[in-house]
Amino acid sequence: MQYTTQWLNEKTRIKELVDFFITHKTESYISHSEIITGRAANPTEWSADLESILTAQFSEEDTSASNLKILIAENNEGKIIGMLVFYVINSGFKSYAVLEDMLLDQSVRGQSIGSTLLEKAIQESKNWSIDFILLESGINNKGAHHFFEKYGFKKVSENYMLTL
Repeated sequence: MQYTTQWLNEKTRIKELVDFFITHKTESYISHSEIITGRAANPTEWSADLESILTAQFSEEDTSASNLKILIAENNEGKIIGMLVFYVINSGFKSYAVLEDMLLDQSVRGQSIGSTLLEKAIQESKNWSIDFILLESGINNKGAHHFFEKYGFKKVSENYMLTL
């Protein structure tokens, strides 16, 4: 399959990104980040307001401490087939990135598109003098765990939640 990747520099494709996310999300994708940002109601259920929440999050303006970066893969017709959402954070002590989201169209899995997106994000992080990349993954998202470990990501903590 022929495809290209690009960092989105404008906010003109937000609706398309949100629709892509909603179409390709799974319950195993939910991690504590989805819960604390309101995307998920709990560890097994997406929020009923997911569309408006994602629209607001993908539309966020950059600040001096955090820059939203969105990398997409698109086919020859310009349709998004993969996306990676990345926050570059300058805490004053460290510069790091949070790989917030990475989704692929199920029909193109196994064609190295996810690898291409991740490799490009890693290379750009080096160019931006990022110290490290963090990510989290849903506890049952075993395929993603294996994928990221293949690229050298190491498990550094576990998250626990008490619902009140």
